[in-house]
Amino acid sequence: MRGFLRCIPLLALAATSAALAQSTPGAGLVASAGPTTVVAKLYKDFAWEALGATDKAFGKPLAQQPRKALERYFDRTLASLLVNDDACIKRNRGADCNLGFTPIFASNDPEASDLDITPLSGDRVAVSFTYPGNGEKVGLEYLTVRTPNGWRIKDIVYHNLHDEHLTRMLSQPFP
Repeated sequence: MRGFLRCIPLLALAATSAALAQSTPGAGLVASAGPTTVVAKLYKDFAWEALGATDKAFGKPLAQQPRKALERYFDRTLASLLVNDDACIKRNRGADCNLGFTPIFASNDPEASDLDITPLSGDRVAVSFTYPGNGEKVGLEYLTVRTPNGWRIKDIVYHNLHDEHLTRMLSQPFP
């Protein structure tokens, strides 16, 4: 009996890892969810990317999700741009195309502390956090739009990257 009791924490960890790996990104996001809820759900589902390369435990990173999963958070235009960039990366055997970083952390080596999600106006949501390694404060602004399926993200503005827009970056011709 004592040997079995020692295995319970390991069994719980294995069950949790399996459940996380099988969970569907965006699941539970209802059409009535407002802009702030959509952005918060995006971070809830993909904040693990700041932990490092843990695809086996959590699934594919945001930028590698299929269109159906992306459309749970993003409008069709932005979802298509992300899918096209991922296809370009695959064609070029892993070389960056237009997106050279994790979109929700504005970094190719994501990390974050003091994450804050704040509604700005009816369709805008601010996200701020600090890179723990160098103390840099990062500011992103999510632009959302009401679609037939509910609120979706139509663009991300990277204030620390000279107010660059994700849609503009992804719309460039591929290298």
